[in-house]
Amino acid sequence: MIYRPENQYRCTIIRGKSQTEMEDLLPVYANIVHKYCPCNEEAFRRSAYSDLSYALFHVRDFTSLSDNNLKTVKNHYTEIMGVLLGLFYPKFDQDTNETIIHESDSCKFLIDNSDFPTFFKNLCLNFQFPNGEKKATVVKSEVELGIKLKPFCFVIKLLFIAQNNKQLLAKQEIGYYALNNLDVLHGNVSAQEVFDHIMDDRKNGIKRNKLTGSNEWQHIKEQFNLLELANLIEHDSERIWLNSDESNAISLFIKSLDEPFFNVDAYDLSTIEGRKLMVQEWKEYNGQFHSEFLDIALTGLPISKREELIARKSAIKSTTDLGDEGEAFVFRLEQDRVRAFKERLVNKVLLLGKTKGLGYDIASIEADENKHNPEFARYIEVKTTKRTTRPSFNLSWTDSLNITRKEWIAAEQFGPAYNIYRVYFTKNEVIVIRINNPFALSKEGKIEVIPTIYQMDFGSDVIESRYPL
Repeated sequence: MIYRPENQYRCTIIRGKSQTEMEDLLPVYANIVHKYCPCNEEAFRRSAYSDLSYALFHVRDFTSLSDNNLKTVKNHYTEIMGVLLGLFYPKFDQDTNETIIHESDSCKFLIDNSDFPTFFKNLCLNFQFPNGEKKATVVKSEVELGIKLKPFCFVIKLLFIAQNNKQLLAKQEIGYYALNNLDVLHGNVSAQEVFDHIMDDRKNGIKRNKLTGSNEWQHIKEQFNLLELANLIEHDSERIWLNSDESNAISLFIKSLDEPFFNVDAYDLSTIEGRKLMVQEWKEYNGQFHSEFLDIALTGLPISKREELIARKSAIKSTTDLGDEGEAFVFRLEQDRVRAFKERLVNKVLLLGKTKGLGYDIASIEADENKHNPEFARYIEVKTTKRTTRPSFNLSWTDSLNITRKEWIAAEQFGPAYNIYRVYFTKNEVIVIRINNPFALSKEGKIEVIPTIYQMDFGSDVIESRYPL
């Protein structure tokens, strides 16, 4: 096939939220699915609407929302939770003659690990054109056009080739020459061919049309956003390059570029039944989790770093247990806090996370935060998550975490001495917030605690302290 850069075609994806909003809401979405599934489709929809209404607008009865707010709730449920993020999928049960909503494997991973970047890596690896995320007429058109590409895998390979040639590619170049190009979308043009053409055009001073505006650029920007949430790329205002700390994941993306696709061609898209079956089975496929992301022995590829960059150590660590890392961080934080108050008291800070049945991870003291009774006990349960962006902590911000029955009993038993430290490992910093006496906050209605194992939903108004180190 002859590669023609000017052969442009808009292959869109669902428009997500901002990166921060996406990560702020991700645990809310996941816990809704985890709490109710498996569940009858209509019952799940009502429950999800109610929980989303509460999370977004602090109103439990979604039927009382304004038309615009109800539309927002439905968009989060249908477009973001169920389609873009692949957190749940429907399956018809022949025995009960009803559609049951199931939690996807990727959602289960998120619940168990609180690792947002790996979740988004998995999402990007599953994604392809064509898919079951668009209207049937659009999917049918893409199939007829012969579109067949894993766009994220292609971009990763293109960036890998560029960096090994000591070149940085512009966002506009990637959008125009690759993601918006019909020849590339056919899957018949290699990343090497695209790179060579970009270099030739640069050498010959050829300027291509610039993609501008929502119509031409938004779907390209959405794909870059997802790659950034996956911690696979870094960028400035104009250019993009690979995150060299993610060589293992990058090697998996490159290896997966030519692997089997979800076969949309196998479905009869001319019938309602065929379209419905394709969408259902796509959602199940899109929610699968690739266990390779957990294999630290995966061979990584050497990636040339951007030479002019000043190396900045990432707070994200992919090869250590996240829970242990969070506990160790808070333990050091507490030691430093107590030591700054009085050196001799630092031995009262104890790391007890491996001791079963306590209901807390660290025993400490109040120190400088209770001047009248500095040696009063402080019991700390650490809850850690990994994400790319900084939490917003604005008035509408919300978060969810899971605590065990033993931890909730300890929260009731120790009252004001009990604290939850929520640790956020982000790309560039570590943030710790403290929630004091969650049992009392629950009784006051300031946080919502739901007995699943126990799910605790809270907002920025209950944060006792914040440690933006």
